[in-house]
Amino acid sequence: MVEILQFENYSFRYNNSQKLSLKQINFSLQKGDFITLIGDTGSGKSTFLKQMMPELATGKITNGQLIKQTGSFAYVSQFVDNQMIMETPRDELKFVLDNQGYTTNDIQLRVTEVASFLGIVDLLDQTAEQLSGGQKQLVNLASALILKPEVLLLDEPTAQLDPIAAEKLLQMVHKVNIEFNMTIILVEHELEQVTKFTKRLLVMEDGTLLIDLPIEKGLKTIFQNEHYRNFLPQVDRLSLELQLDVSVPLDNQMLNKAVKLKQQQLKCRSKGQFWWLDKPVLTADKISFRFNFNGRQIVDNVSLQLCQGQSYCIVGPNGMGKTTLLKILTQQLKQQSGKLRYRGKKLDDSLFTNVFILPQNPATIFMKDTVEAEINYQITQSNSNKVISDILDKFSLNGLESQSPYDLSGGQQEFLALALGFIKNPEVLLLDEPTKGLDPNKRMQLGRLLYDFKKCGGTLLVNSHDLLFAASSFDHVAMMFDGKLSDFSDPVSFFSDKFFYTTEINKALRDIFPQALTWKDITNLES
Repeated sequence: MVEILQFENYSFRYNNSQKLSLKQINFSLQKGDFITLIGDTGSGKSTFLKQMMPELATGKITNGQLIKQTGSFAYVSQFVDNQMIMETPRDELKFVLDNQGYTTNDIQLRVTEVASFLGIVDLLDQTAEQLSGGQKQLVNLASALILKPEVLLLDEPTAQLDPIAAEKLLQMVHKVNIEFNMTIILVEHELEQVTKFTKRLLVMEDGTLLIDLPIEKGLKTIFQNEHYRNFLPQVDRLSLELQLDVSVPLDNQMLNKAVKLKQQQLKCRSKGQFWWLDKPVLTADKISFRFNFNGRQIVDNVSLQLCQGQSYCIVGPNGMGKTTLLKILTQQLKQQSGKLRYRGKKLDDSLFTNVFILPQNPATIFMKDTVEAEINYQITQSNSNKVISDILDKFSLNGLESQSPYDLSGGQQEFLALALGFIKNPEVLLLDEPTKGLDPNKRMQLGRLLYDFKKCGGTLLVNSHDLLFAASSFDHVAMMFDGKLSDFSDPVSFFSDKFFYTTEINKALRDIFPQALTWKDITNLES
C-alpha cells in the first residue's frame, strides 16, 4: 500500500499551554484507509487531525516529526458555524473554487456535481441564517469534496445531523472511500453507525494513541476495557455482553438471528413506574413563526405544556424548526401568533431569571478570557454562593481554569456552558443538542446531572438528534417535522412504533422484545 504520511515520536503543544496535547505519537496513514478515531472529550483527537494540515495547528512540535509523502488534504471541523463564510451555499462553493482559479464553466459543473451527490440542491440559494446546523455541515462537507482531495479529515461530521441524515452522510463518505480510493480519517464520539464502514479503529487517551487495530480486534479490545466499552455500538455491546456466537461488528439482522437462537434464556427488563407532577411551568398555545412574510411556517401552530419535575425531548430531522421553537420559548424570536405563559402568567422578566438556554454553539455565551474568569463572572452576576472548585469538579473542568473557553474542545465547551447555566439555579433548562461533542461517558454524566436537576423539581426541554440519549434519559419524547410538533409520549411508546426513527436495538429486536430500546434492556433470565 502507498504510505501518505507518518508520525514519528511526535509531540505537540499549543502556544498558550505548557501541557503537551500530543505525546510520542507513532502512526502511519495508508492510501485508501478508512480510520475511525475515538477517545474521551478533550483527549486530543481534533488536535491530532489538525496536524495533517499545518495551517490549522497553531502550536509547537516539541519532539519527533511528521513526514508527508503525498496527497492533498481537506478538513471539516466539528464547529459548523466557523467554516461557512459566504451568505449562501452556492456562494460558498463558488468562493472555494474561485480561490483555486477555476473557470466559470468548471465552477458550474463542480457545484452541480457535488450538490447533487450530497442532496443539497434545494439549499444552494438559502441564506446561512436559514440553515440548520446539520444543513451547514453538509455544505461544509461539499466545500471539502469539491476540490477532490486525496485525504478527507472529518471532525465529528455527524454531530449535528439527525440519525437518518447522519447515516446517509456516512454512506456517501464510504462511497468516496470505496469508489475513488479516497483516504478517510473520521473523529467520532459515536460508533453506532460508522463501524460497518471502518477498516481501522484508533483510541486516543490523554494525547497518546492507546489502540490502533483492525476494526474487529479493536471492538473486542475496548470491550475488555471498562472505561471504553461504553463507546461500543449498541448491537455489538449486547452481543459481547450476552456472549453470542457471532463476530463483530455485526448488523441488526445478524443480531436478530443470534438472539433468537438464545431467546429462551433471555428476558426484557421491565420499565420503572411512570410519574409526574402536574404543575405547568412553561406553556405554549398555538404559536407560529416564519422568517419571511411569504415564507413557510418554521413553527406551525405548536402547543406544548412543560410540567415541573419532568423532562422532555424533541427529536426530528434537520431544519424542521426545533431550534427556532426554543428561541421562541425564550423570546429570542417573537412568535407571530399564539401565546406563551410562564407559571400561568404572561411572560415578563422573571422568564430570563428562571430559564436558561444552552444554544447549539455554546461559545456564543462566553464573555471572558479564561474558564475560571467565566465561572467567577457568572457567580457574581447570579449572587450565587457556589464555590468555583465544586463547579470545576462537578462539570469535569479541573485543570482547565486558565484556558480560554474558545480553546476548549466542543464537549468541554458544552460542559462549561452547562455549568454557567446551573450557577443561575434556573427552574427550567432548555438545551439545544447538548450531547454533541460528548463522548459516551460524558453523555452518561450529563444524563445524571439532568436527572438530579429534575429530581429537585427542575423542568427540562431538550432538542436532540441522539436517539439513544432520548430513549434513556427522558420522561417524554415528541417529534418535530415541517414545523409541527407531535404529542409527547413515554420513550417506549414513542420509539417502539417507529420504523426508521428509533434505536438500533429496537430495530433489531422489535419482533422478539418490542419494548427493548438499549442493550441494557436485554438480560439473561438468571440475572
